[in-house]
Amino acid sequence: MENLLESLLSNFDNNSLQELGKQANLSPKQAKGAMESAIPLLMSALSKNSSTEEGATQLQNAINRDHDGSILDNLGGFLQNPQMANGAGILRHVLGNKQNNATAYVSKSSGVSTSSAAKILEIAAPMIMGFLGKKSSSNQSTGINDILGSLLSSSTKPSKKNQSIITKLLDQDGDGDIMDDISKIGTSFLGRLFKK
Repeated sequence: MENLLESLLSNFDNNSLQELGKQANLSPKQAKGAMESAIPLLMSALSKNSSTEEGATQLQNAINRDHDGSILDNLGGFLQNPQMANGAGILRHVLGNKQNNATAYVSKSSGVSTSSAAKILEIAAPMIMGFLGKKSSSNQSTGINDILGSLLSSSTKPSKKNQSIITKLLDQDGDGDIMDDISKIGTSFLGRLFKK
């Protein structure tokens, strides 16, 4: 199965990258870099949330109800009015009380402001849900956990390394604060991981 990060980013042409940057007050290059940080982080959070039977059922129900993947078929329209997709609501469900941590992580790892990072996360969340919706409808015999597991395990080797760092980085020491964890790992190292 394809690499999730590459698959989602392949939906962006120059125009949509311009629009993404405009929404987040970033250059197209900065916006793409922030997406490269946001997508693996959100996938890790979704995978963790769906590791329980209840979490997997809730995620599958949300996808069946609200996320058929059509958002990716009209990316330009979505990017002109991303609030319509309720990315903020998705983030509350997916990240819970770790939302500020996630925003700080995307900000530090991609070198953008926290307000821009928050906007990128809001835009990335419905895109990921739409992507999972497409996968779910084309593999109806496959559960959401299997789809997530396949997407995460089929990532390239650097992405697997990123995945491990993201998981640890969200809260290495269990104190709910990733800022100290980020400083230990080093933002320049993180930045290199996500730049192609």
